[in-house]
Amino acid sequence: MHTVRLVVASILVAAALPAQEAGSPEPAKDSSQNTAAVESEVLISPKQLAIRILHDQKPIWTLPWQVVKGNHWKPVAAVVAGTAALVLLDPHTEPYFNNPNRFGGYKTGPLRGRNTTLAVTMTPVVFYLAGVATHSTYDRNTALLAAEGIIDTQAVSFVVKTAIGRLKPSDIAPDGNYRDTWFKYKGSFTNRGGFPSGHTASAFAVATVISRRYPKHRWLPFVAYGTAAFLSLSRLPTQAHFPSDIFIGAAMGYSIGRFVVLKN
Repeated sequence: MHTVRLVVASILVAAALPAQEAGSPEPAKDSSQNTAAVESEVLISPKQLAIRILHDQKPIWTLPWQVVKGNHWKPVAAVVAGTAALVLLDPHTEPYFNNPNRFGGYKTGPLRGRNTTLAVTMTPVVFYLAGVATHSTYDRNTALLAAEGIIDTQAVSFVVKTAIGRLKPSDIAPDGNYRDTWFKYKGSFTNRGGFPSGHTASAFAVATVISRRYPKHRWLPFVAYGTAAFLSLSRLPTQAHFPSDIFIGAAMGYSIGRFVVLKN
């Protein structure tokens, strides 16, 4: 039964790993072309942003069909295999974090969920305000694209969480069954379960957008992805997620940020 549930979960989460459509690679641009593109970029309007988000849904939710047709199956298979391996290891890794004496203060400390959510969602706001202050359309568009990534990842994570309903580690007693966690969560409308980690998905989507929008700054990916990883791993000691929840969230956020929002 656990194997069947895992397969069902993997198929549903596959929809959160979009890839570029076959036969439509973007041509490479040299540095002069990139500079010209930055200078001539037009600010994305609220209407255009809404249309972009609506158009994003097709490559996201039709990915399973693309995989069935033989497209993008290798990265999807790698992510599904990695997630399955971590799911099998969750009962062995999670008891370490489900120890009130060791990590009890994290739930109300500076790394609690409310603060990490604020850190992720405020990043596009900071970029947008910086763009306004410097009169940079490019920076403001980066902020809007990062916001697009957050909305896309939250929409997918909400649907998948609702369909799978995996218990969070905090819902299980220290001596409870860490294997029987699927299709059992009965949370509120805004909190649908633990799989995948929405915090992680949004953090990695934002990190991907920022990193790939500023390729000349070679240090930026280390800072962006390092921060995303730090915020994501902070969900372990708060018993908000299993490691497998975080892994699939990171893959989902990276994929949506790169292949859907930036479309490259």
